[in-house]
Amino acid sequence: MGAAAAAGRFWADLVKSNAAAGDSGSGSDVKGKRMHGVLGRVLGVGLALQLLSLSPGVRAEPPAAPAAAGASAQTAAPPPQTGAPAIAPALPVAELGAFVDGVVRAYMREKGVAGVTVAVVDRNGTLLERGYGIAAQRPARAVDPATTLFRIGSISKTFTYIAAMQLVEQGRLDLDADANRYLPPALRLPDAGYPPVKVRHLMTHTAGFEDSALGHLFARPGTPVPTLDDYLARYRPQRVRAPGVHADYSNYAVALLGAIVQQASGQPFDAYVEQHVLAPLGMTRTTFREPLPANDPRAVGAALAHAYSTGFRYVDGGFAPQPFEHIAQIAPAGAAASSAADMARYMRMLLNGGALDGRAVLRPQTFAAMAGVDFRNAPDAAGIAHGFFRHAYGRYLSLEHGGATLWFQSDMVVLPDAGVGVFVSTNTDTGRELATELPRQIFERFLADARPAALPPARGFVRGDARFAGRYLAERRNYSTLEKLLDAAGATAAVGLAGDGQLVLRGGAEPTRWVQDGPLTFRAAEGGDRLVFLQDARGRISGFVSPYGHTVFDRIGPLDDPSQFALLLGVLALLCIGALVAAWARRGRRIHGSARGPFGATFIVILAALLWLAFIATGAAALAQLGAMGPDAIYAYPTPLLRVAVALAYLCAAVSAIALLQMPAVWRARGWGAMRKLHHSAVVLTMLVAVAGLAHWNVLFAPLALG
Repeated sequence: MGAAAAAGRFWADLVKSNAAAGDSGSGSDVKGKRMHGVLGRVLGVGLALQLLSLSPGVRAEPPAAPAAAGASAQTAAPPPQTGAPAIAPALPVAELGAFVDGVVRAYMREKGVAGVTVAVVDRNGTLLERGYGIAAQRPARAVDPATTLFRIGSISKTFTYIAAMQLVEQGRLDLDADANRYLPPALRLPDAGYPPVKVRHLMTHTAGFEDSALGHLFARPGTPVPTLDDYLARYRPQRVRAPGVHADYSNYAVALLGAIVQQASGQPFDAYVEQHVLAPLGMTRTTFREPLPANDPRAVGAALAHAYSTGFRYVDGGFAPQPFEHIAQIAPAGAAASSAADMARYMRMLLNGGALDGRAVLRPQTFAAMAGVDFRNAPDAAGIAHGFFRHAYGRYLSLEHGGATLWFQSDMVVLPDAGVGVFVSTNTDTGRELATELPRQIFERFLADARPAALPPARGFVRGDARFAGRYLAERRNYSTLEKLLDAAGATAAVGLAGDGQLVLRGGAEPTRWVQDGPLTFRAAEGGDRLVFLQDARGRISGFVSPYGHTVFDRIGPLDDPSQFALLLGVLALLCIGALVAAWARRGRRIHGSARGPFGATFIVILAALLWLAFIATGAAALAQLGAMGPDAIYAYPTPLLRVAVALAYLCAAVSAIALLQMPAVWRARGWGAMRKLHHSAVVLTMLVAVAGLAHWNVLFAPLALG
């Protein structure tokens, strides 16, 4: 958090999100979240790819706040309890309430958000709890911050991290041990030519897994929900880099950590968290269980079954209720639901070093170890503690995590040194900006030391600074299936130099500006986020770290740029149309040369041209269909139309190979002129290059999806 409007919009649109829902990813899942682009955003599946993922730096200035309006519920701050004194001045409760009311209602009106729940705390108690709007339509039910459950997406991961640290504290888990030591045989990780993955790597997103969401991250409504072990065994992503090299947000890694908690504790994950985290904290309105058949041990109890808020899609000025989002199969990464009142208790525990009301879920030394920065993608980049993200708000360093599902958007940020925490969750797909902006706005409004420092003066770029310019691709993406192409299309960034001495990043909804404040670092022109560039052993810029620290963007050439592949297919389409027009113009003419030679070659090229045009048209239609589905594409992928497009791609490759075999006959033919031979050769060569592109982007010779 801590970035301003323009910077935030770029990162929200570009990444997050990798995983929301994940990271929407589930963000972090929020913050970087993110479905998780050129193709991905055009398809409307960018959000789905971010499920349970980070939404790095979503920042946007709020609409003009109206006069304070009433809220559905508010609790006065309780009497102070024994605890460490807050370093920052106490927040004025009345002014805080009016401010939050104004900001939230402005966003709800401007963006179209059905319901919101908010909690603000200090170490000693709850300063504010609010519920706004509706939790359900039929029958109508207002949001109650004390009782209404909102899906909190990847904030769920923080409970998994605490559970793991409890087991470390008890000596039943070693962060530096091989993760396979604690996993059942079916879930053990293959070495894949890399060193072993340690438990610590799972907590810092440094295990080196590829990312994947489409077709499996959420269970399709009305279908059986797999168990955690079954899901982890079936949808295992590939290892694509050595552990400990880079942090690239991973839902799978945290779900695997949950399986380790099960194995090391001897209890089902949800039961362990209930008994050892939620119960000691008095969080009676928080659960990882879901509305499942009564014979499913993960089914939520009757006391909470009707407490969930509905998820809504904002459509044509109204709110369309959506089916329940089942994530029980990957519960440790994003299945939790909670009330604002419970999250207030959770944040107070975080502000008090692992204890609340005299009951500790972690010893002080264990909590201090958990909260310390454990990994950074670069020395000046934002850090990752043992699962929590550490982001700067002025002079304060946060403990935070965001979360998103398809319909719920949430954020939780505590500033231990300021003694203040904020939780916000929305129940509508349009609530992302509100969820990620509200904590920052509260801090900057009421804590002077949380405001970003003044920007350094912009300086003119010199010739050497052109090394920053180029195109970059997020490492948090898929590598082994067709999802690779969709991910890459939505996770590409372009860096350029502006004439006024600022860096320009393009890739999201709007370009953003950055001012250099160090040899390899840049500050957001609006806000406090930082870009940190990386260089190789020869001093060349090789990539940059996202402001949220949850992934690295690698510098890419034309082969890894999806826009260049799209351009290639466009050129091929024109050449194929030209070949068909030329063949039509020559119809009825006397055939010169060998009937097996040029005539056979002409027939094959005509057939190949027709197949390529059919593939391009079908592929475009398949992408348009996914786009029309919006977030529902995560359930429908891979669609029948997409499967037809892939089948056509194989036919294109086969016929193009036959066309290549005909090339010697073409060049031997005496009835063809040199220009015709060159044109024929150019068409065939472009087809072969396109085949190589299809293989590179996993349209050919790769599965369509994990599992």
